[in-house]
Amino acid sequence: MSSSLVLTKDQLQRFCPGGRRDILEGLVRHSYVLADYGLTDNKLRLCHFLAQAAHETAGFRTLVEYGSNSYFRARYGHRRDLGNRNRADGPRFRGRGIFQLTGRANYRRYGKILGIDLEADPLLARDPGISLRIACEYWRHHGLNTLADRNNLGAITRRINGGLNGLRDRRRYLQRAMKIWLPGLVASPQGNGGLLRYGDSGPAVAMLQRRLRAIGFRIAVDGLFGPRTRRALIRFQKRNHLWPDGLFGPRSKRLLRQKTARQRPDIHWQGPCDMPRPHSANRPQETNMNQWKSYLSSRTIWANIIGFSALILGTLGFNGIAASEQTQLVEQILKLIEAGGFISGVIFRALARHRLGPDTNRP
Repeated sequence: MSSSLVLTKDQLQRFCPGGRRDILEGLVRHSYVLADYGLTDNKLRLCHFLAQAAHETAGFRTLVEYGSNSYFRARYGHRRDLGNRNRADGPRFRGRGIFQLTGRANYRRYGKILGIDLEADPLLARDPGISLRIACEYWRHHGLNTLADRNNLGAITRRINGGLNGLRDRRRYLQRAMKIWLPGLVASPQGNGGLLRYGDSGPAVAMLQRRLRAIGFRIAVDGLFGPRTRRALIRFQKRNHLWPDGLFGPRSKRLLRQKTARQRPDIHWQGPCDMPRPHSANRPQETNMNQWKSYLSSRTIWANIIGFSALILGTLGFNGIAASEQTQLVEQILKLIEAGGFISGVIFRALARHRLGPDTNRP
């Protein structure tokens, strides 16, 4: 990508259609700043930057952290590590800007870098142009261009967030950005030379999770290398006398492949993007009748319907109710959801059996 690139309003609106008009227009007007930080040297850097920015700003809907003054006094007022001196500094130096600049010390630091007295006037940090410059400085200071070049979404998220909060949403924004600026490139946010680690995501992680599940580990197959996947991998490594570092490298991969092939010979493991498939001779053909029976018998679906209805009634009932009584109402709604989910599950299972007949696939 040329360093002379300037983002267009049409591109940003396609990327975040719900974004606020003034924020999007401000970013477009100051998009030349991106070139000063190497973010337009290649499209992958731009995609990763915009994905993180979109998540942190709720799709460019806000440049100010949500919450009341009392909330920020309780959350940030005592934070001496942020340079706050008293409880009033909590709401005064709340999160603002694209990457939510927070705390008196950070306002002072980035204000000096940009030549702006953000400590004296913290509201300047919510200006789209200034916010973009602060975010770019943060990006450069933490060496995120290098990680973006490696397409490592997990590592970038950890350096911005301190953890992996919102990783799924950030990945969704990254895929959307790639469709606009890098069409045809699969968003595979790890570039570790075949080594999978905490924070990675993608089809290779999903295959790791499927193999771990096949030998008895109870983890979700969501393609995200999170805490549960890491703990399961460490337990597998300990059981098989491997170094328990939580990294899925060649030795762990080879041994896990052998274990799954030995314990689950009925499954074909064809590659990282393929779901495990039973042998065709043993795979029952599900009929439309059984699909409908499964659908009607799902306790979760009807629990969600009842829960949604209860929440609507509860919301309507909030009018005229004191705040102290709303918590009790919510608790009653949750109890109704729990009870209704079980009762409706039993009822609809019985209806499904009566209307659709017995399961034809059972022996």
